[in-house]
Amino acid sequence: MTVKGYEQLEIDAEFKNLIRPLSREEYAQLEANLVLDGCRDPIITWNGTIVDGHNRYEICNRLHIPYSTQWMSFDEREDVIVWICGNQLGRRNITEETRKYLIGRQYEAEKVIGFYRNMDGHNQYSGYHDTSLPDSSHDMSNKERRESGRRTAMRLGDKYHVSSGAVQKYAKYSQALDMLGEKMPEIVPKILSGNYKISHENIVALSEMGTDEIKDLSSKIGLGSSPYIRYSESRRDLSTEQEKRPAGRPVNIPTIKTMPAYDPDSLAKGLTFTIPSWTGSIERTRTKSDLDKVSIEAKNRLKEALGLLQSEIQALLTAMKEES
Repeated sequence: MTVKGYEQLEIDAEFKNLIRPLSREEYAQLEANLVLDGCRDPIITWNGTIVDGHNRYEICNRLHIPYSTQWMSFDEREDVIVWICGNQLGRRNITEETRKYLIGRQYEAEKVIGFYRNMDGHNQYSGYHDTSLPDSSHDMSNKERRESGRRTAMRLGDKYHVSSGAVQKYAKYSQALDMLGEKMPEIVPKILSGNYKISHENIVALSEMGTDEIKDLSSKIGLGSSPYIRYSESRRDLSTEQEKRPAGRPVNIPTIKTMPAYDPDSLAKGLTFTIPSWTGSIERTRTKSDLDKVSIEAKNRLKEALGLLQSEIQALLTAMKEES
């Protein structure tokens, strides 16, 4: 017999943001069901942190409805993210925007997991935490990383019935939404819920704006005040806003009825616009963090991520040199 009661569980913002938020009607219905029938499904947890069941946890604690918990074993955060994304993608009531975002997040998480595996496919998280192991235990060539990413994109594409290229495009979409969320968190739920329709190109353009620019634009098109904003209106206002921006950061926004012409410089331009945010984050971490107090685990994760970034930068520089 399952024992029900109350527990003090942690809420991880990143995990919670991966789960589709309930509408007011859905939340009210869930609350009514819990009052009438009790909490039938357990709260899924990992190391004392909620993985699934955030709404039930909040309602049950507030109304003193006992619940059970089910602990799941994961090696690292990325494994939790993969599970949450897969679980959410199995639901029928998610929007297309949420679907693209979750596929992109799952792809990025699985790439990280793949990086910490041996050539034999054994998980390297345990070795990753052991700083006594030589760096060569994590050595993976640029070619191997790209091939691993390609295989991951193909596998997820087959699973979710999209092309591998679409999976990689969704990853860029999810990254842009995460950047938007850091600058103006209230925007992202409106986009993922489908209340605000905006193209992939405009999502990227918005993510490259400053916080003040985004807030100014959102006030012009009524984001946050209207339940549904016309797509053509957002395109027009976003295009107008881009025209006002400094000449050094041109972003071409296609009209709603015109297919954008192929621009061989588009990816290079997008990366050029994105890099300043990376360097800014790195500089803030270097100058404002008390690195002596940062945990060994966090430092190792950052070292590995910076190493991967450094390798990808070198591979791109080499490719540019070869083609020039």
